[in-house]
Amino acid sequence: MEFYTYVNIFETKGLEYLLLLAFLALFIFLLRYLSGPEKKNSGDEGKNSTSS
Repeated sequence: MEFYTYVNIFETKGLEYLLLLAFLALFIFLLRYLSGPEKKNSGDEGKNSTSS
């Protein structure tokens, strides 16, 4: 016995778009995680407050 299930591609597009958005959001968070913390430059790099 063979069963054939008809799948309408237009009905599944919503789910595909939700999966795509979730994948892109997770990918952005992954890139932020892998890039590490951002270094903030305050303009005092290389200067020591104890020496004149």
